[in-house]
Amino acid sequence: MDCELTPKLLPGKILEVTDLGVKVTLKGRMGIIQVPLRSVITDKSLQVGQEIRVYLSYIQVV
Repeated sequence: MDCELTPKLLPGKILEVTDLGVKVTLKGRMGIIQVPLRSVITDKSLQVGQEIRVYLSYIQVV
């Protein structure tokens, strides 16, 4: 199946910050994701409740 995958910018909020990663909830009933700290781009210290934006695309099985 050939289709062009274009990432979408989704807003969300930080739910939890640990030494290993960050858990965020995505608006629009898109769910909750947890990512390692190395995947977060920021100059600020991370705090619960901060607004975030994340680029998401569809999953393509190869």
